[in-house]
Amino acid sequence: MKNLTAFVLAGVSAYAFSFALDLLFGALLGVYPSTAFLPVVTWSIIAAIAGVIALRLAPTGRFLVVPCLVFAGMAFLGGVVGHRHSLFVGVGMLAQATGLWLATRTVRV
Repeated sequence: MKNLTAFVLAGVSAYAFSFALDLLFGALLGVYPSTAFLPVVTWSIIAAIAGVIALRLAPTGRFLVVPCLVFAGMAFLGGVVGHRHSLFVGVGMLAQATGLWLATRTVRV
């Protein structure tokens, strides 16, 4: 049950982080109005809290990177067929996936 909850929270974190990145890059590159970046902090905080809780529930759960990779893939696809700023969102999501991958590695002593 803890792993399922951690997976759902990782999905919430990935969604919130992708939304924050989309708003940030969209506002910076002129796709959205200049005030679109205002909720970026709120969505980033939601992503951070959900991610930390997911890591606490499953500290060695490498499966937590799956939602990040799914959202990265959707962002890259959106960048290819739609707005180019989504490519930056995909790169940011890959960075989040890499961070989760490194955070869930087991350390051998």
